[in-house]
Amino acid sequence: MPRRFPPPWTVEETDACFIVKDQTGQKLAYVYFEGEPGRRSAADLLTRDEARRIAANIAKLPDMLRRATAFRMTLGKEERSPRGDLSGSILRGLIWCGYALRPRAEVISDLMFCW
Repeated sequence: MPRRFPPPWTVEETDACFIVKDQTGQKLAYVYFEGEPGRRSAADLLTRDEARRIAANIAKLPDMLRRATAFRMTLGKEERSPRGDLSGSILRGLIWCGYALRPRAEVISDLMFCW
């Protein structure tokens, strides 16, 4: 049986990282950062703001998946692909990249992020 991680997911800040937790308190992700510019550049670590934004976006995943599922349910049968995924005519110009749906033109310049 697949393991469940019930929403809402929350973000907790510590001295060195942000921790994403599910409703039960299970720790799902650690996003580390460094406040000192010299140490940050030497170790190639994230800034506090970059880490906060990434953790916040991870915490949004359950809501995004719920919305995508609800949207897929509202599409007519002629709008769905045979597999039932998000490739209906309304979403043809979009692709899944990272954690958000982005227009193709925006992704072309950001292919490294997608792969």
